Amino acid sequence: MKFFLKIFFFILFIFQYIEALPLNIHLPQKTKHQLCQKLSDHDCNIEEQLQYNTFFKLNNDKLLLFFNTYKKDALYPNGSLNVPVTVNIKGKWQVIDAYISDEIQDVVNDPHDGIWLHTVSTRKKGYSSLYYSRDGEMWEKLKLPSIRTFQTLQLCFQDNEVILTFQRVENDNVKAWITTYQDALSDNPTWRLMEKKELYQKVCQKTSAYNNAWRLNSKKDSQEIEFEHKYKKNIIRFSKRSNSIDNHQNRDIFTTTVTQEPILHIKKNIEREYNTPRHPYTIQLGTFNYKTSLPLIYQEFIALKNRLVTKKIPKDNGQIQYKVFLGSFNSPQEARDRLEQLKGEYINSKVLRGAFITKLP
Repeated sequence: MKFFLKIFFFILFIFQYIEALPLNIHLPQKTKHQLCQKLSDHDCNIEEQLQYNTFFKLNNDKLLLFFNTYKKDALYPNGSLNVPVTVNIKGKWQVIDAYISDEIQDVVNDPHDGIWLHTVSTRKKGYSSLYYSRDGEMWEKLKLPSIRTFQTLQLCFQDNEVILTFQRVENDNVKAWITTYQDALSDNPTWRLMEKKELYQKVCQKTSAYNNAWRLNSKKDSQEIEFEHKYKKNIIRFSKRSNSIDNHQNRDIFTTTVTQEPILHIKKNIEREYNTPRHPYTIQLGTFNYKTSLPLIYQEFIALKNRLVTKKIPKDNGQIQYKVFLGSFNSPQEARDRLEQLKGEYINSKVLRGAFITKLP
């Protein structure tokens, strides 16, 4: 009996020793692939790279990271979408099924453990959006006061209320709205415009995540991102920009020798996969009788030009129609979610008002 107890405690000691060793955590290739598929519907390469944007500390030693795509010669090099990812102290990565539109300006905690994320549009100068989450995984876009063409936004949290302060940089014009947390998170919040003297009497509360000892070691312009845990000395390290294609795997494919029979078998599988679309659903932006209408569509959605597809459809009378599609998706719901996000970004777009979900032709 004593012998077995010694063995048990020895094994327990070994496990505790291994767990106490510092971990070097890297961004997995699988996670890169998932991110690139969500952001651009294809693998990232040297022309369109996966790019780290910013981070936020969650409770219990968890990090929330945001990634977008980078395309040097594009009109908007950093794209218009961000996808959140979480990673914990043990190096477990999770790509979140959510999109954050436009440039992230700030991510902050409120006193009730809520997460508020502020973005500014790259296309409409000064146009702000606000997102809210309880856990960094489920996100909702909040409805802001109607007048919001201001360049800066500051969030002020009270015990029971939240204040949004907008300011114009060029003339120091300041406007602030206030409401309760419950109302701010509702579908139709009633923001009240504050008087300036009332605003200056308010004291903002600052809160941060609990039980989180991660710190960013990298400088602002560094091409290598590194986080270090203050106590466990674990390291999270990855490149600011990277590809999702594993070059080693590509090389292995070309160096493998096979016989004639497996080649025929592979060819049949490839043909079957090619004939079955991986992402069969899309957003149809419109049907046009004249080719001259297409440049207007391309110009309106120039930030998404890599995901636009035009199909020539012959009519019974011999004429040609042009159908324009945007993106490809695994399910109708995924396509609908993306369409709703686009309507929020392009609020004045008549094209998106008439857009609908269909199968790829």
